[in-house]
Amino acid sequence: MKKLVYVTLFVFLLVSAGCANMSKKTKCLLTTVAGTSAIGASWGGGTTNGNTATGALIGAGAGALIGGAIGLAICKGDVDTDGDGVPDHLDNCPNTPPGCSVDENGCATDTDGDGVKDCVDKCPNTPKDCDVDANGCAKDTDGDGVKDCIDKCPNTPKDCPVDENGCATDTDGDGVPDCIDKCKGTPPNTKVDENGCPPVGEELLILTGINFAFDSAKLDKPSETIIERAVQNLKRNPQMRVLIEGHTDSVGPEDYNMGLSIRRAQAVKDYIVSQGIAKERLSKKGFGESQPLESNDTKEGRAQNRRVEFVVTAK
Repeated sequence: MKKLVYVTLFVFLLVSAGCANMSKKTKCLLTTVAGTSAIGASWGGGTTNGNTATGALIGAGAGALIGGAIGLAICKGDVDTDGDGVPDHLDNCPNTPPGCSVDENGCATDTDGDGVKDCVDKCPNTPKDCDVDANGCAKDTDGDGVKDCIDKCPNTPKDCPVDENGCATDTDGDGVPDCIDKCKGTPPNTKVDENGCPPVGEELLILTGINFAFDSAKLDKPSETIIERAVQNLKRNPQMRVLIEGHTDSVGPEDYNMGLSIRRAQAVKDYIVSQGIAKERLSKKGFGESQPLESNDTKEGRAQNRRVEFVVTAK
C-alpha cells in the first residue's frame, strides 16, 4: 500500500510540474489521479483515529485508484491515434498518413478519387476508375505514357509516339505502326507481315485503267500517272523487288494476247526504270487472258481484266 501511495504522490508532483512531454490523454489521466488522491488524502487524514499521516496516505492511495478509473473514462475523448488533430471518437478516417491536412471528420482530401490521399499521391491526376498502386499511380504496361485503363492500343511497341488514346500512327493503315513499319505506304488491303511488308508472293498492287495505243505497248500519259503509285511505293521500300505481271482480256487470239501482255509488262517496267528504280529490282511476266478477275462477257469485266499486277519477289 505504501508503494502505491508513493507512486501516487510522485505522479502528483509530475502533474504539478506540468511535464511538457506528456500527451493530452496522459496529462488528463494524471491530473484526475492527482486530484482524487488529494481529496482522498484529505478525507483519510481527517477520519483516521490517532494517525493523521497514515490516514492521509491510505486516503491518497484509495483516491488514486478511484481517480484512475474515472480518468480512463473521461480522458478517452482526447485520444488521437493518427495525430491529425481529430480525436478518435470523432475521426471517420482513423489512419490518415502523417502530415495530411484533414477536414472536421479527420479525412484527408483525395482529389482524383483513386483512394490515395493527395498528400501522398505521386500521380494526382489519375483518370477515373483506374487501378492504382500505393503511390496513387495507375499501370502503364506498354510504357507509352497512357494509362492501361484508357489505353485503346495497350500493346504499343516500345518508343512509338502515340496519341491521347495510346495508339501509334499507322499511315498506310496496314495494322503495323509507322515506328516499326519497314514497308511504309503499303497499298490498302495488302496482306503484310509483322514488319508491315507484303510476304513474298503477295500482290503489292493491282493497277487497272492502264491504256496503250491500239495494238501497241506504248503507255499514254494518264497511264503513267496511274503507274506512279508503283514508283512511289518502290522508292519508299528500296529493299523490295517485284514481278510485273501483264494481263489482257479475251478479245483476240490467245497466243496474240499472251505476247501482248508480255510487251505491255515490259513497257511498264521500262517506265518505272526511267523514274529512277533500278532494273535489277524488277522482273516481268505475261499471262495473256489466262487469269481473268471478272467475266470477259461484259465491257466492265474486260476493263478489269486488262491490268498490271505487282507481286513481291523479295523484301
